[in-house]
Amino acid sequence: MASELPTELLGENEFAIAFKDINPLAMVHILVVPRIHSSDISRLSDPQTLLGLHELVREMAAKFTDGQFRLQFNTGEREGQSVFHTHAHILSQQGS
Repeated sequence: MASELPTELLGENEFAIAFKDINPLAMVHILVVPRIHSSDISRLSDPQTLLGLHELVREMAAKFTDGQFRLQFNTGEREGQSVFHTHAHILSQQGS
């Protein structure tokens, strides 16, 4: 999966990968994506995947922000979802 991305891989674990958003909306804009497919966060029910996703979010936020950040999941086209594979946005106006 990572070799298909036109961006920099920032981190990964058994359940998820993290990389820079190619169209950043903040100084720090990282996407954290589970390795298994689900169309959005409301459909992602595997406990291990959810825990792994959360652990990678925490790791990336600790490494790339000053501790203040926004965590966002867009669910549904009306709410801004344009890629229909679950992904978290870590956004911060201040880097680490």
